[in-house]
Amino acid sequence: MSDTNDLGSKNPIQNIILDTCILQYLSNKYLKGELGKYLLSLVGRGFGLAISDISISELLQDATLEQEKISSSTLSLFNRYPLNEDILIAGAQISTLYKIDNTKNNSISLPDKIIASASVLSGSLILTADVNDYPRLFFSEAEEKWILYRKNNKNNILVIQLLRPNTEYIKQKFSERI
Repeated sequence: MSDTNDLGSKNPIQNIILDTCILQYLSNKYLKGELGKYLLSLVGRGFGLAISDISISELLQDATLEQEKISSSTLSLFNRYPLNEDILIAGAQISTLYKIDNTKNNSISLPDKIIASASVLSGSLILTADVNDYPRLFFSEAEEKWILYRKNNKNNILVIQLLRPNTEYIKQKFSERI
């Protein structure tokens, strides 16, 4: 992972991994302006912005050539957490911990488990609009932001949350497994 990029700050105080849904919202004409301002405010506060490489696959799946070009351009702005053996093993282990903890494991996708594992291994936060993909106890809310936007002459709200991995709980659950 590089030290700097266009949207990450040099030697950030902490990285924030953008969930794939956040990346998708950045290309939404109704949301991108306000969401972009919020991301810039996070950078201004000293955070770096990052993605897990699994998001590349999620974003480009079923994309047109034009969408692929836009996505590739956007993705190049962020620090990246590569898919490697440690991340893949940790993703499987998180899946096991969710199952042991009776979390609705089947409704959480493998890419979200991989993003969760990247967060846990790196000590990064996760920014998401899909908080159910990062179960309570395993992740806790560090900040909530309401993105207000207008669509079809109606006011709408997108609620996004900055989540922190609960490493103590994860370590405890990991040590208890058989």
